[in-house]
Amino acid sequence: MRRIDEFKKEIIHEILNSEEYREYRRLQSEIDRTPDLKRQVDEFRMKNFELQNSENVPDMFAAMENLNKEYADMRNQDIVNRYLMTEITFCRFMRDIYKDIAEAVDMDLDFLG
Repeated sequence: MRRIDEFKKEIIHEILNSEEYREYRRLQSEIDRTPDLKRQVDEFRMKNFELQNSENVPDMFAAMENLNKEYADMRNQDIVNRYLMTEITFCRFMRDIYKDIAEAVDMDLDFLG
């Protein structure tokens, strides 16, 4: 087996055993036990994702504020806030890994603009 394949397995192992991932999965499992809550959380996550990735939102702050108001009852639940914050933490953790690898590798991506 090539060394890179061994390193990939090691990285995956370390990610799966990281505190960030384990806490994310633990909270996700708590959310999953309540189907209505899971549905609401997923709706919120989808709308948030769409907003964050939209180029046609004139006032992002107001749009995010409206989204949070729309889901205020759900967001007032401690488990939901802990889950969403842990998800952000884990996503940033993964982003940093991807970023470090991408910055270290010289690849011509100028065509992307």
